[in-house]
Parts: sequence; structure tokens; C-alpha cells
Amino acid sequence: MEKNNYKTVKKKNLFLPVLTSIILMSCAVFTLCVYNRSNSAKALEETSTSGNTVSSSAIGITDNTTNTENEDSTTSPGSSNIKSAPPGELHGVWISFLDYNSKGYTRESFTRQTKEMFDTCKENNFNTVFVHVRMFSDAMYNSKYFPWSKYSSGKIGKSPGFDPLSIMVAEAHKRGLKIHAWINPYRITKDTTSNSALARSSYAYKWRNSKSPSLRRNVLNYGGQLYFNPSKPSVQNLIVNGVKEIVKNYDVDGIHFDDYFYPNLGTSYRKNFDAKEYNTYAKNSRKNGKTPLGIVAWRRNNVTKLIRNVYSSVKKLDKNCIFGISPAGNIDNLYLKNNYYCDVKKWMGSTGYIDYICPQIYWSFKHPSCPFKKTLKTWTAVPRHKNVKLYTGLAAYRAGISSKEASLIGDKSWAKSNTILKRQIKYSRNTGETDGFIFFDYADLKRSSARKEIKNAVSLFK
Repeated sequence: MEKNNYKTVKKKNLFLPVLTSIILMSCAVFTLCVYNRSNSAKALEETSTSGNTVSSSAIGITDNTTNTENEDSTTSPGSSNIKSAPPGELHGVWISFLDYNSKGYTRESFTRQTKEMFDTCKENNFNTVFVHVRMFSDAMYNSKYFPWSKYSSGKIGKSPGFDPLSIMVAEAHKRGLKIHAWINPYRITKDTTSNSALARSSYAYKWRNSKSPSLRRNVLNYGGQLYFNPSKPSVQNLIVNGVKEIVKNYDVDGIHFDDYFYPNLGTSYRKNFDAKEYNTYAKNSRKNGKTPLGIVAWRRNNVTKLIRNVYSSVKKLDKNCIFGISPAGNIDNLYLKNNYYCDVKKWMGSTGYIDYICPQIYWSFKHPSCPFKKTLKTWTAVPRHKNVKLYTGLAAYRAGISSKEASLIGDKSWAKSNTILKRQIKYSRNTGETDGFIFFDYADLKRSSARKEIKNAVSLFK
């Protein structure tokens, strides 16, 4: 009996210390968890206010709050998260006619502006500039084939008394910048069909006002604007000759076309624009016992013929000068029956057409129909010749826009984040398929509302 009582008391005495130890350990663990969670939350708060983002997994917590870096992961499966710029990566910026003064320049004022622009590009870690030299069948240089641009002198056809492209080439190379001459091949005017918009010395004016019906067909009036007729051999020769004189007379590093090819021809595409020339072609083909191409394939062939001739002409004059194109970003639109007529898949998959392609992927990661990841993947999935590089055109002009502006373009993310461009660069790199980036446009490097977004993005160009 006494032995039994002793055992019972001993068990009670052992139980109390063990229970106390468990309670103390639980309190310690709880305190440590609270401390860690508090510090993690503080770190997240400090990071958010600094304008950068950190994923929840990186700081050891799971959070249901919006985290753009996490939900728009920049690392693709099987790739490392590349932060520094790979050797040879292109960092470009478009300098469009919108960045010029339509009232013209003196030599001094143009040189001063050029130096400022190129200094800004260099300071923001860009290595290449794409300068507009032919916007509306005109020239920002001394041309044998096209009239002086009003953006050089203030009046179409009037010499400014100096050569803007010569200045731009010299100032770019002084800073170690490569320079590409940017051309719109078919567009003659914007928002007008008036003869007063044309220099009397220009081919556009002479053809449009010719007594020859065939020559008059070289210039087409469509949608309130004037265009060169893509199907006409004389037009193609004019465009090619304009490219050749640039490569021959200026030390440019490249020739660049953007997304302006055939305009949107609407539901009447079989009957309008250059349909007259197609009907003649089809009639002659059948007469000669051949099956004509359909009008869509025929138009694509018109553009492809020009691209092939431009590429060949450039390489004959300077094998180191490159030629590339920046088409619209939605590849499906390029193959519509009534628009563009750009056979980019053929150009990318073959040699003899282009040195690079730069789709304008101007949408955020959350765009409802063309989200950035999905759109880029459609381009990286296109079979590409080993000599054709893939650059990504990015929308600097959407950086820092207001909620109202973002709603109007149907892409609200641009008003909610200042790291979209940065994440797009990181994601693109991690695909292992892209070779560089071009920002549209120069003016946005100076715009105050875009400053944070641009700064975050160009930090990756170092």
C-alpha cells in the first residue's frame, strides 16, 4: 500500500515538470513565428514603398494580396532568372518624326537636339537608335529620289541647308551608339489627300498628276490618305533606290521598316486599293495558261518581293549593314485577308529577307486578348532561321499612364505598376529566344510620369 502510494506520487511529480516544459516550448515557438512574420510583413511593406516587388516565396510567407512579380513570373520553366544584359544584346529606342519639330531646324538647333537625344539614350543604357528618315515619302537627308521633309526645314521640298542624317550618324558613333535609318515605304501622307502636301519635285506629285493613267495608278487614294501602290514595279524600284542611296552615302548600321505596309482594306478588300492591278494580273495569268494566285496571296507576294529586293540591295552595298522589320505584335492580324499582307513566317524561316524581326508587343501581362507572355510565345514558336534574330518592341509610351488612359486602351495594368517593362525584359530573356529590345519611343524617356517605369527597366541594360 505505501509502495503504491509512493509510485503514484512519483508519477505526479514527473508529470508537472514535463507539462511545464511543453508549455514553455510552445510559447517560445509561437513568439518566434510572430517575430518572423512581423519582420517579413515589414520587409514587404518597405519593398512596396520603394517601388520594387518581392515574391511571397522569397520572404517565407504566403500572402493573398496582389503581387505583380509573383503572378507575372519572369522566369520561364527550365530557365534561370537572368538579370544582367547578355553580351551583344540590343537595347534600342525609336526616335520618330513626332520627336522632331515640324517647323524645321537650323544646323545649330538640330545638332543641339541630336546631342541631347543621344546623350539621354546613352545615359539610359541604350546602345542603338532607330531614327526616322522617311516618314511620308520624304527625306531627312539629301536624297536623289525623295523631297526634303518638312521636319528638316519646316516645308516639304525645301532644303534646310544642312544634312540631318549626316549629323545623326556622326553624333551616334561618337557615343558608341549604332544607328539605323527608319523608313515607311508605302505611306505618302497622313490625314490628307491634298496636292499641297506633296512637293512638286516628288515622284508622288508627278505620278499622281500625270497624264498617263498607268502612272497615276502608282499613287492610291484610300481612307483619306495617299499611298504608293505596292503592286507597281516602278514603286518598288523607287523604294529600293531610296534605300540604296542611304546605305551608299551614309555610314548607317542598319535599315529599318516598321508596321506600315498595306492599310486595312475592310470588307471590300477584293475590290479596292490595288484590286485593279490584281485583276489585270489574274487575267494575264489565265491567258497564259497559268493559275493566278488569290488576291490575298498576291498582295503578300508584293510585299515579300519588296523585302527580298531591299535585303539584297543592302547586302550588295554593305554586308555588315543589317535590315529588319518591326511588324504589329499580334501575328494573327498579319495574316488577315484585308490588312498588312506581311508573310513574317516566311521571312523569319528563310534566309535572304531579313536579319531580324521585332514584333511590337505593346500589351501588359494581363491584357484580355494579347497578354504579353502568350503573345511572345506565338513569336518564339515560329520556326526561325539561325541568322534571323528576334527582338521585342516594348511600349514605353504606356509607362505611367493614368487609370483613365489605361481603361481607354483596355489594358488597366499599365496604371497599376511601374515594373511591367522590367518584367517583360526579364521574361523575354528567360525564354532564351530573344536577342534584344526596342522602346517606343524616345519622348517617353523624358516624360516625368514614365520615369519610375523606365528607370526600373533600363537598370537591366547594364
